[in-house]
Formats: sequence, structure tokens, C-alpha cells
Amino acid sequence: MRPKESATERIFHYFNFFMALIPISIILLILAFLSYYSYRAIIYNGTNFFTSYLWYPGQFSRNPIIVRGILVPYGSSFGALLFLIGTLLTSLIAIAIALPTSLIASLTINLYVPRRLKRLSISMLELFAGIPSVVYGLWGILVLEPLLFRFLEPWMRDHLAFIPGFSGAIVSGSGIIASGLILSIMILPIITSVVSDTMSSISSSVKDGAYALGATRWEMGKYILRQGSKIQTLGATLLGLGRALGETMAVLMVSGSVLNTLPDSIYSPINTMAAAIASLLDSAFIDPTNMNVYALTELGLLLFFITMVVNIVGRTIVGRGILRGYEHEI
Repeated sequence: MRPKESATERIFHYFNFFMALIPISIILLILAFLSYYSYRAIIYNGTNFFTSYLWYPGQFSRNPIIVRGILVPYGSSFGALLFLIGTLLTSLIAIAIALPTSLIASLTINLYVPRRLKRLSISMLELFAGIPSVVYGLWGILVLEPLLFRFLEPWMRDHLAFIPGFSGAIVSGSGIIASGLILSIMILPIITSVVSDTMSSISSSVKDGAYALGATRWEMGKYILRQGSKIQTLGATLLGLGRALGETMAVLMVSGSVLNTLPDSIYSPINTMAAAIASLLDSAFIDPTNMNVYALTELGLLLFFITMVVNIVGRTIVGRGILRGYEHEI
């Protein structure tokens, strides 16, 4: 028979329950806020929001008009396709660079770095996550963009033009490549930390047994560490993708922030959902109908859903791998 709880235990139980509800409540409040401020834009834009790349605030010098019962600026049009493409391209480039780099770094730390320096190596990598994004953006403008414009992008155009999307005009160093590189540096600590910790948690008996059977360090990393952490690697990649999708300031500084122009090559300037919200929000408030603000809120709602789904799936995969012992599955 379960013993009766004391008054102190009941208070502690309800307090913990209340504290656990706070994060969920905040997320629901954010969702309610975004839904409330974007429903007019959802009615006005319809499916055109996802199929059009034209984003035009309208003519404020003319009287507003009523469309589908909603007061909107004359000639306004709001399409998110350009921002969706920009977010997808820059995030995929970031993952393509950060994932193999994280795997190599994790294997190096677990196989070749002395035990006394292993924790220090992880801590140094995790310090990258603490650098403000505006610093990454400033470095991208002053250092990365000139290098891309003068050296890397011309070399890619001259030698990789046979690949679709790798031939085209090079306007400046800003654009898809710069944004993807910056994002890859920013998500590298997330992926590396999860993967390296998973590799470290693999049983010592498994590692010793592999060495006893004559496995080399390369074989240990390939067949034991890498295979044993494949579930967590997938989860860590999704967590890094979630960070890349929502990154704002650094991408805003190096993306080119174009509007109404789809990219025709990998060297083109681009824009993302998060960067567009940050750059367009100030001018949106001059709209007397507030439709520009509502449209940006709809864009934020879309970004919220995408980021939440990616992060929830990533954390679920990482958590299940630890709870069910996937890190020891060879």
C-alpha cells in the first residue's frame, strides 16, 4: 500500500508539476500569438503565399482596398517561396559541411586525443556556440566574403561549371555559399557535442574486445564508434538543422537580403525566412492596414512550425537512443 504523502511532499509535487507546465504554456502562448496576428494574412494570401516569390508591400499613397473582407494596401502581394528556398539551400549546405566535419572531429577526439585533453577539446568546440551571431556575421563580411569573391567562387565557376547551378555570374561574396558556411560553423558545436558524447559512452568492454581481436584505430572508429552512434548522429543533425533554420543576424549580414528574385546559381544572393522577418519588420509598421505585419507574422508562424517539428524529432531520436541503448548497438 502506497504511504500517505505529507503536506510538504504534496506541495513539492504540485510545485514541480506547475514548473513543468511553464515551458509548454509559453510555447502555446507563442503559437496563439502567431496564429492571432497572422490569420488575416492567411485569409488574404491563401495558397499564393507558398507558390509566389513576389513580396511587395503595396502602394501606401493610394487608398487601401478590401480583398476577401480584409483591408489591404493597394497592389500588395506576399509570397514566401523565395524565403523557403533560401532557408532550405543555406541549411542543406550547412549540414553538408558540418556533418562530416563533426564526425571527423568526434572520431579524432575519441581515438587520438589523450584522455586528459579530451574534455578540454570538447569544451573548446562548445565555446563556438557561445559566440554572438553578429560576430560571425561581421567576420563573414570582412573576411569570408572577400575570400569567396576573389578566390573560391571564381575557382568553382571555372572548374565545376559542368554541375547544374555552378555556372553563373558572381556579383559579390555574399549569398548562398557565404550563408551556408557561416551556418555550418554555428551548428558544428551542437552536432559534435552530441556525437562525441555518444561515442564516449560506448562500453569500454566493447572497445577493448575490438582491440583484442586485432582492430586498428581506424577500424575501431569505422565499425564500432561510427556504427554505434548512428542514431544519435541523425538526431544531432536534426538539432543542428533546427538551429540553422532559425538563425537570423549572421545570415542577414552575409546573405545579400534580396527580394523578388529567385537564385539562378549557387553564387546568387539569397534571403531566408528569419532574415526576412528581421529586415522587413521595421518598414512594415508604416502600413496603415497592418497587413505587412500580419504577413511577416504568417512567415514567422511557418518558420515556427518547421523549426519545432525538426527540433522535436531530433531530440526524440537522441533521447530514444540513450534510453534504449542504441549507442551500444553495433
